[in-house]
Amino acid sequence: MNIQKNTDELLKILENGEEIEKYEEENKEELIDMDLAEYLDFLLKKYKLTKNNAINNSDLSQIYGYQIFSGTKKNPSRNKIIQLIFGMGLDITDAQRLMRIAGTNELYPRVRRDSIILYALNKKMSLSQCDELLFEMKEKTILNA
Repeated sequence: MNIQKNTDELLKILENGEEIEKYEEENKEELIDMDLAEYLDFLLKKYKLTKNNAINNSDLSQIYGYQIFSGTKKNPSRNKIIQLIFGMGLDITDAQRLMRIAGTNELYPRVRRDSIILYALNKKMSLSQCDELLFEMKEKTILNA
């Protein structure tokens, strides 16, 4: 998976294009064609992580974490996905893509809580550091939300 174009660029191509087949052929590398378990597996390889490390760093229970990674937990909550993002040390681009694939709302910089989480991700804070910051700023924490 090698993403080169941003969403706005793809939308412009679609608006100006005539045939969906041509769009799909010319942009097949840009399209997300995997489910949550497949994308998590891709991220494990990209970030050179094991499932066990990712789950432990995410402060998820082993059973719940392995259900997410195997695809048997179909709709993990937004906060559980955020826990995984911090546990895996994802950059913002991969984090947003993971949230989309998981079917949750992306982190939105106009939402105060989301902007704090984005700030913490950008500063490479740990999950507990992010939770402390959220608590200090009187927002719902990730682990206790």
